[in-house]
Amino acid sequence: MQRKLLTLPVIAALLAGCSSVYVPSFIKVYQPDIQQGNIFEEEQISRLSQGMPQSQVRSVLGTPSLEDIFHSGQRDTYIYYDKRGKDEAFRHTLIIEYDRFGRVASINRDGMDLSEAPSMNSAELPDEADPVTPAPAGTEERPVDDGYSPVPDADTGLGTPQPTL
Repeated sequence: MQRKLLTLPVIAALLAGCSSVYVPSFIKVYQPDIQQGNIFEEEQISRLSQGMPQSQVRSVLGTPSLEDIFHSGQRDTYIYYDKRGKDEAFRHTLIIEYDRFGRVASINRDGMDLSEAPSMNSAELPDEADPVTPAPAGTEERPVDDGYSPVPDADTGLGTPQPTL
């Protein structure tokens, strides 16, 4: 009887370990930004038209993400995937099919609208600094002699090494 009573708390503790764990809202798990595929814009897609040769399509959009190996030269697939941290992932697929002469037969789009695409500026990039204003004329900065850096020669402007001690 005591053995059964001892196994009951052990089983309860094991089952409690299988439940989901509550994580407070102030603890956030880092999720990196993921950008994959071809970055293309609506302007580039608007330049495509039926009857355009494959070489011209590739000059506008670049090398496709996927090429159909079983039907070489008949389909190019451009995929754009962007996920920023915990935000919803942005996905857009562009499939261009060619006829037997290598000209665009159809242009198919799938996924989210390109106007909803996140901006290319990542949150991890530093903000652009204020533009640098040139120094007023006549105020030249002189190099500081730290004993290690080459000192520029007055005639040639080239550095001469410091004497070794």
